[in-house]
Amino acid sequence: MFEFKITDTATDDSKFIRFTVFCDEQGVQKSHEIDELDDNKEAKHIVMYDNGKPIATSRFYKEHGDTWHAGRIAVLKEYRGTGCGRKVLEKAEEEMKKLGAKESFISAQTQAQGFYETLGYKAYGDVYPEEDIPHIAMKKEL
Repeated sequence: MFEFKITDTATDDSKFIRFTVFCDEQGVQKSHEIDELDDNKEAKHIVMYDNGKPIATSRFYKEHGDTWHAGRIAVLKEYRGTGCGRKVLEKAEEEMKKLGAKESFISAQTQAQGFYETLGYKAYGDVYPEEDIPHIAMKKEL
């Protein structure tokens, strides 16, 4: 059974998922993965659990005006392709809307662009590097 927990700071479970996906799998330095948004209570952090096991995470925060930023979306490898990424992002969007968001912004890895497009996100602008990984800006009206 899936459940979600939402917190004001990054938890050990959210960091575990992010370190596993972004650092261990993709080569991002651990010192670059955690930033000021993880501890300053400006961002909300979601962890999705499968029978108590942390399996997916996301965070979101107000970018400017009615636009909110969803990011650090990560799913453990064995749960990819099962809809967990969709569920954790939909939960983030639901929570952003409750807080007044009208638009969601994502800095998406280009390899995941198709996934975000299936959720209604539209790419704009040029591809740019983040941690030597190609990214594209995407947004969606909520």
